[in-house]
Order: sequence, then C-alpha cells, then structure tokens
Amino acid sequence: MIIEDKEKSLLFFDEGFPDRVLKTSFFLSLLLVVCSLSYMSFIVTVSVAVGCFISLILYKVLWWTIRHTIRHAIQHKSSEIKKFLLKINILKYFILGALLLSISLFLDVDVIAMMIGLSVVIAVIIMKIGSKVLVNYMNKSVKVPYKDMNL
Repeated sequence: MIIEDKEKSLLFFDEGFPDRVLKTSFFLSLLLVVCSLSYMSFIVTVSVAVGCFISLILYKVLWWTIRHTIRHAIQHKSSEIKKFLLKINILKYFILGALLLSISLFLDVDVIAMMIGLSVVIAVIIMKIGSKVLVNYMNKSVKVPYKDMNL
C-alpha cells in the first residue's frame, strides 16, 4: 500500500515490506541458531531452530492470508470474507498446536529457547516499524536552514 500523503504514510507499508521482514527474520534466525551452538547443547540448538521455523511459517501464512483476503474481498461479500478468515485462522492455530504438541512429545525441548525462536519475527517487525517511525519523526523535527549553507 503506497500512500502519497506523507502524514498518512507513517502507518502504511510498501509492497516490499513482507519480503524484507521475511529475509531479515530468516537471517536473524540463522544467526540465533549458529549462536546457540556455542552452548554445546543439542536441546537448546534444536529448540531455537524449531521456534524460528514455526515463527517463519506462521509469518508466511499470515501474509498469505492477508493477500488472499484482499483478493477475496474484491470479489465477495463481507459475510463470506469473515467465513474465509475464520477458516484460515482455525486451520493456522490447529497446525500450530499440532506442531507444538508433536515437538513436545517427540523431542526434549527447552521452553525458553523455543520462545526466543518464536519471537524472532515479532522482534524484526517491531524493529522495522520502530525505525520507520523514528526516521519519519527525525525528518519532521529536524529543520536545517538552507540559506546559510555553503555547498
């Protein structure tokens, strides 16, 4: 979504935002998994890797849902859109629950390490939005007089 009004552009994202967040989250996940190897614990490394994997999959499902909902909204009524979102969300949380249950039954996981892995995408989104807000604030608040500058 690109908005020409600079005051409203603070809250909207461009089309490349989801891909940038995914790439940054993927590289941060790889960095976390490599850093977890320093603990010399297989359980911690696997827990971080599984948490990062689930986090990245849920992020892809979220943006797929948003894009399909927008396409679906153009063609159908609002009651059908609500049914579509309900089906996707139930499916998403059922898959998440099944993944977490199977991981906890078959692997000995460290809960704290898995939570760190699950929070990777959220941390990247917060950093991206926070940096955009900070840059927009700095662009508005810092006024430099151009008359006195010798270029």
